[in-house]
Amino acid sequence: MTLFVYGTLKKSFENHHFLDGAKFIGNATTKEKYPMVNVVKAYPYLINQKGQGKIIKGEAYQIDEKILSHLDMLEGYPEHYDRDEITLMLEDKELQAMTYFVNQKIDFKNLELLEEFVKDEFYYMDFE
Repeated sequence: MTLFVYGTLKKSFENHHFLDGAKFIGNATTKEKYPMVNVVKAYPYLINQKGQGKIIKGEAYQIDEKILSHLDMLEGYPEHYDRDEITLMLEDKELQAMTYFVNQKIDFKNLELLEEFVKDEFYYMDFE
């Protein structure tokens, strides 16, 4: 199965090791817009409201059931995060993938919407 990651599971982030054994397919973007916010600095929330927000930049991986079960524990599935299928753009090709969406209702109207989660140098300076 294909997984789209947009936060701390990306390369060079602290949770990337949970993807050990996964095959990197490539850098990808969502085909549709989604709201993504960073309210806690440590990780972003992707909100499942297609058509709102921005095109999200991330990475696509081929994963197996074992990796998925570890990711479900990390993400608190299904209590904290839910999974849903989305369409990605990888170069000029469409690709179906699963991703994690936050379950919490977040009023994002007055929040900065992200297109890409990047490391906050101040927050991460103690972890590198």
